[in-house]
Amino acid sequence: MRQKHDEWFFTGAKAMSGTFDGADAADGDSVNPPFTADLTDTGHGLLANSLLYVQGSTNYNGLRKIKSLPDANSMLIYAKFVAETLAGTETWKTMFSYDQFVQGELRPGAPFEFMGFYLTLDAAASTASEEFTITIDADKGAAWDNRIYTKDMNGQQHINFMFDAPKQCASGDKLNCVFANANTNTWGLTLFTRSLV
Repeated sequence: MRQKHDEWFFTGAKAMSGTFDGADAADGDSVNPPFTADLTDTGHGLLANSLLYVQGSTNYNGLRKIKSLPDANSMLIYAKFVAETLAGTETWKTMFSYDQFVQGELRPGAPFEFMGFYLTLDAAASTASEEFTITIDADKGAAWDNRIYTKDMNGQQHINFMFDAPKQCASGDKLNCVFANANTNTWGLTLFTRSLV
């Protein structure tokens, strides 16, 4: 019997990636679980309950979920607070992986299948000629990165796409979704995956 698929939800109103400000991480709530920490990216455009993937941080790397948005520049994520001053080079992306934390260290997770996705723009189709892309960011290195989907978003509002055969992803591979979103449409993206472990 095949394992049930997993669904991963991302949403925002600007680009699908950003860079954190050079600023201190703040304690959201380190007393009452689930714990939260506050990170800053001025005008990030992400929306509450979205997932995001943090890279370049000492303490917050990996797939995270936004609990709430204290203001337009801050995001309260589910994570145990650890004091850290971000350098302004750390990034967040609309990215997925089965990476996991083991004894406080982020390690490659299960190999998986990527079955497809739904992408919706809230009120109207995009009027900008810019691509939405999905690339397998290979754990083996850039030489193995593979763009598996590209679509010019001009005139697009809803995309419901399932691969004829699921794309096979190795342990540690990541799905990196990119869209500049010049029209600042509110977007919702659902990725469908299945762990192979």
